[in-house]
Amino acid sequence: MTIKRKVRPNLTNYDVIEMVQHEIRESERRIFRKTIMAIFTGVLCIVLFIYAFFTIQGGVVRDYAAEAMRKAFEAERAVHIIDEAAGTNFLDQAQGHQK
Repeated sequence: MTIKRKVRPNLTNYDVIEMVQHEIRESERRIFRKTIMAIFTGVLCIVLFIYAFFTIQGGVVRDYAAEAMRKAFEAERAVHIIDEAAGTNFLDQAQGHQK
């Protein structure tokens, strides 16, 4: 127990209660500071985790989108090749009906 005033040789019950109350208040302040730091650290970790998760997933989503666009382009090109090879010109007829 650290106290700022001198301890008298003849302690009374009031002096002991006063010292214990002072020590309890100091202990509560330390616990409060540690709790606030723990909460702040937890929130910061959650924010960093969410940021990292979305940063990593952004590249994956771009890769999926690029792959989907490439496959759609290849499918459209295949339909054109088949349409031209068959000589049916279904695509040209379909575009004519849409206009």
